[in-house]
Parts: sequence; C-alpha cells; structure tokens
Amino acid sequence: MKTNRSYRLLGVACLSALAACSSLLDVKNPNNVNQTDLSNPASAASQASGVLATVARAWGQIITPYSVATDELTWIGSRDAWQSLDQGTISEPTNEFVDAAFFYVGEARWWSDETIKRLKGFDAANVLPDRNDLARTYLSGAMIYTIIGNLFDNFPIGSDRTTAAAPLGAAKMDSVYKVAIAYATSGIAIAQATGDKDLELTLTAERAVARYYLALWAKLNPAPASVPVASPLVNDAAAVADASAALALAGTADWRYQFHYDPTTISTDIGFEVNERLEMRIGSTYVYPICTVSGCASGGKTVAVDSLRLKDPLDNKGDPELARFLLNKTEGFLKKTRYGSLTFLSARELHLIVAEAALAGGDNAGFQNAINAERALDSLTAYTGAGPTALAMLHYERQRNLFMQGKRLFDEYRFGTNADLWQAGSEAITKPGTFLPITISERLANSFCLADPASCGGH
Repeated sequence: MKTNRSYRLLGVACLSALAACSSLLDVKNPNNVNQTDLSNPASAASQASGVLATVARAWGQIITPYSVATDELTWIGSRDAWQSLDQGTISEPTNEFVDAAFFYVGEARWWSDETIKRLKGFDAANVLPDRNDLARTYLSGAMIYTIIGNLFDNFPIGSDRTTAAAPLGAAKMDSVYKVAIAYATSGIAIAQATGDKDLELTLTAERAVARYYLALWAKLNPAPASVPVASPLVNDAAAVADASAALALAGTADWRYQFHYDPTTISTDIGFEVNERLEMRIGSTYVYPICTVSGCASGGKTVAVDSLRLKDPLDNKGDPELARFLLNKTEGFLKKTRYGSLTFLSARELHLIVAEAALAGGDNAGFQNAINAERALDSLTAYTGAGPTALAMLHYERQRNLFMQGKRLFDEYRFGTNADLWQAGSEAITKPGTFLPITISERLANSFCLADPASCGGH
C-alpha cells in the first residue's frame, strides 16, 4: 500500500469556512487577501495555505539550479549559465538562474515567519478558529528553513521587505536548522493536542530531517580540505528517535509528503525547464542515452529516456523508485510537463536516517534491518552484507530514494563522488562543501552586503 499525504496548494484561497467570503475577501480577485484582512482571525486558514504555496513555489524554482549542479540533471540547452552549474561553478552570485530563484526562497522565508507570528497572536488570544492552521504554518516554516540550510552557503535571515538584515555568515548557517527544529516542535505539540495524526506524522518527519541535516552540515563546515571526509556518517540520537516515531505513525505505508502542482495553482520551474523548454535532461548517471559532455552531443541532447542506467546492485535491474518517479504513466515527472509532484519528506528517508545511524554505531544488524525495510517497499532482495559494502549500499539507497530532493550535493561531497560533468579545477572539486550563494540582486540591494561584501560570501 502506498500512501501520499499531499496537500493541494490553495494559494491564498477563499475557503468555505470564511462564510462565502462575504466581507473578508470582498475584493475584485476573490483569491487575494488584503493587507488589512490579515489581522482578521477568520483569514487564518487562507494565510496558512498561502504560506504553503510560497514554500512550494520556492522549492519548484530553486531545485532546478541545485539539481543541475549535481549529477541529477545535465544541461543540453542554449543558456550557458546552466552549463556553469553543470560543470561545477556553484557559488557564482551573478548566475541568472540562481538569482531568479533566490527571490522566491527569500519570499517564502519571510512569509512563513510573518504568518507564524500573526497566527501565534490569534492563538494566544484564543481567537484562532483552527489551531491546526498554526501547526501547518509551523510545518511550512520548518521546511523553508531546512531548504535554506541544505542548499545555501549563506543567507540574509531577518530581512523584512524594505529593511535589510545582515547575512548569517557561512559559519552560522546551522542556526537555520535550529529554527526549523523549533518550528516543528511547536507544530507537533499542537497536532498532538488536536489529535491530528497525519499532521503529527509530517511534522515529526520534518523534525527528524532537520535534526539529521544539522548533524550532516557539521561534517562539511568548516569546509573540508579534501573529500571523502574522514567520518561521513551521521548518528544523531534525536534524529533517529524522530524518524522512528514518524515511521510508527506511518505504519507500513510507503508514505510521502509531496508538493502537488496544477494549472489552477502554481507550476514548477524544474518541470518547465526539463519537459517544455528542453534546457536540461536527466543525468547520465541515471538514464540512457549517455551524455559525456555538458551540452551533450546530438545523441544525448534529448530528454527521452531509452532505459534506466542506475541499476540495483543486488537485483541488477533498473531502479524501481527512479522508474516510478520519472516514468510512471499517471504521475511520472517526465509525463507531467511543469506540474509534476515533488517529494519533500518520505518514509524512505526516515528508514535511511535510522540505517545510517546504525552503521555509524557499528550495528550491522540494525543497518540491514532498516535498509531492508526500505528495500521491501520495492520488493527488492534483502541486503545481508554480501556484495556491496554497507557504506556503498547506503550511498546507493540515498541516491535512488532521494533523487531530485535537494540532498545530492551533501552525498557527493562527503563520500567523494564527483558529479559526472564537473570540470577539473572547478570549485565543486577544489572547494568541496560549496553550495549556492547569496546572489547579486540581494548583494546590490542589501546595505550590509554593500558595506561589507565579504559578509555576503560563502566559505
């Protein structure tokens, strides 16, 4: 049985709970909420949905340049800023595509924080119609803070529309995970109080992931002199406890939390670039035909997938989870143009958190049990220790189950696995641990960046 806990993006929609929007949303466009209406507790559900929409939109934008910088996507089009990322130039602040996506991430961070403050005020005054709206907003806030930590080297947390704030600095980016953990913790308390098990599951999974990546962030910060790093595995007791608790709530289901997109709400940039503009294709590590150079020869300059190249090391067949994500007839990414669903949290990742901690602690039986619980979701042969090393098995299982979920750079760096098209001498190779930068538009607009340009740099 597969269960998808997905949430349709309502934007700032008019909901039935708002008395048919008779006065609250009495505007020309009924999907808009005026600034003055935000102080009305009756708008809380719409505000919570609006936060989710901004986070989903940000994710559908920023995941494109990030994935091109890994081996997951390969540039085949006409815009050479994509080629720079493809070849391993990741921290260039003038890259037009990272710069364009940066705005959406900043918007989602600001809107999450502002809405949490507003709904907390309603809750404290006992005028919040549904406390789960605050819990949902905590979830959105936790997700965008985790995104910032996973994808960026630095970020101007605290900027407030027309008021600039100093960037955190590369050494303090772990603080975004701590905010994510705090937001998820507050949301869990509400979900438990209201008895909403689905929301409790999602928030617990998000906290597990935030805790895991906080610990993994420390493996690459300060930036390592070389890779693979000496001790690449994460064994965080709190992350494991949350992952186990979330798995207990999910049961045996192949649970996923996905952002769903459709023509009535918003679309994804990654779907547009791959499926419509044909600016990039799935990387050759994963599919045939093979593309051996950034830009590709004529044979590889296509988004068509002849077959899967990533094969299960035990069963020697095309990876079933990659096949599901890319090629499923009803929901496959390559079948849905710009509206394909994007997974953000999953039971699979939770199993991997538990497995990695066991491996780090020398518990081979625990590692195999967790890995095989995840492999059983695809009816794959159980891993007994024969064949690939446990570390290689973990790397493969993360590669296939977390495909295009914004996790790949961490693994390429810590395990010393260069993306297939990174160029010799590129910063991805010479400066491992490099992630996306504060981009040029922010640097030119932020007074702190102008006064001290180095403060807006990365490592």
